[in-house]
Amino acid sequence: MISANYFDGASARIHTVDLELGNGAMALTGGGLLKHYAYADARMAEPFGQSPCVIDFTDGARCEVSDAAGKAAVGAALGYRASRVVRLQQHWYGALLALVLLVASVGAFVAFGLPALAERVVAALPVSVDQRVGDEAMRAMDSKLFEPSQLSKQRIAEIEDIFQSILPKHTRIPVRLKVVDFAGRSPNAFALPNGTIVMTDQMILHVLGKETELDDDMRAAIAGILAHEIGHVEGRHSMRAIVRSSMLALGSAALFGDFSNVVAGAPVLLMNMDYSRNMEAQADAYAVVRMDEAGMSTEPLADLFDTLDQLAPGQSALPKWMNKNLCYLRSHPATEERSARFRAGRHYND
Repeated sequence: MISANYFDGASARIHTVDLELGNGAMALTGGGLLKHYAYADARMAEPFGQSPCVIDFTDGARCEVSDAAGKAAVGAALGYRASRVVRLQQHWYGALLALVLLVASVGAFVAFGLPALAERVVAALPVSVDQRVGDEAMRAMDSKLFEPSQLSKQRIAEIEDIFQSILPKHTRIPVRLKVVDFAGRSPNAFALPNGTIVMTDQMILHVLGKETELDDDMRAAIAGILAHEIGHVEGRHSMRAIVRSSMLALGSAALFGDFSNVVAGAPVLLMNMDYSRNMEAQADAYAVVRMDEAGMSTEPLADLFDTLDQLAPGQSALPKWMNKNLCYLRSHPATEERSARFRAGRHYND
C-alpha cells in the first residue's frame, strides 16, 4: 500500500487514501472512497526534486504521492521515463550546459530582441504619451532637484538665442529650452520626451570657464550640446530608452519574482539616461548636420571632447551622454578619428 492524497477535481477537499498497484490498474481506497483507474487513464507528471509525485487522471482528478519508494513504484508501474532534458540535468555537465544556454539566451534577448521589441512598442505609442511622461518628470525635478537659474537674465537670453539659432524650423514635437540650477552637481544637459531640453547653470559656467563673456567658440560648443539633445528628441530616444529599461525591469521581475522596482522614478531615469551607442551616434550625426546647416563650426565641440578627455580621464564633468561616449572611446582606437570628423564637419556615424 502507498499512502497518497486524492483530489476529485470538483472540490478542494483532500482525501487521504491508500493506493494499490496491480493488474494494469490502480485502486484508491480510504475514508469511504473507492476509485479504480486503468494505467492507460493515468499520467505521471515530471517529478521535481523532493516535491510529491503528481498523477493526473482522465476524469480530471489527481493524486499526489510523497513517499520516495511510492513514487518509484508508481513510475515503474506507469512506465514513466524521464525526458532526455531531465536526464541530462541530473549530471553536473548537463546543469552547466543549461546555465550557459540560459545566460546566452537572456543575453541575446537583451542585446537584440529587447531593442527590436521596444522599437515596436514605441512606434505604437501616441505622442501624447511622450508629453505626459515628460511633463510629470519635469514637475518632479522642479520640486525635488532643481532650483531657478542663478544666472543673469542677460546670460539666459544669450543661451536662448543660441538655442533658437540651432533649432530647426520644423521638429517632430515642439522643443523648448529650460535653464536651471543644479547646485553641487556636475554640468548636465538632457532631453525629456515632451521636447524640453534642460541645461544646468553648471554646464554653462563650465563652458565659460574663467571668462565672463561668451565668444564664438563657446557659443558653438553650447550649440553642439543643444543640437545633440534636439537629436535625441527628434529620434524619440528617451522614450525608446524608457521602454527598453521598463521591459528589462519587467523581465527581471518575471525571472526573480520582485516587482517592487519595476516602476522607477522617471526623474532619475531621465537624468541618467543610458542611451545605446546607436542612439548616441544618431544624435551626434544630427548635431553635426544641424550645425553645418546653421553655419556653425563643429571644431569647438571636438575641442570640448578632447579637453575633457585629457583633463578628467577617470571621471568627466560632462553630462552622462558625453561621459558615456568618452568612457567608451578611451578604450577604442577611433577616438582621434571621431574627433577629426567633428573638426571636418562631416556627417558623423559610428
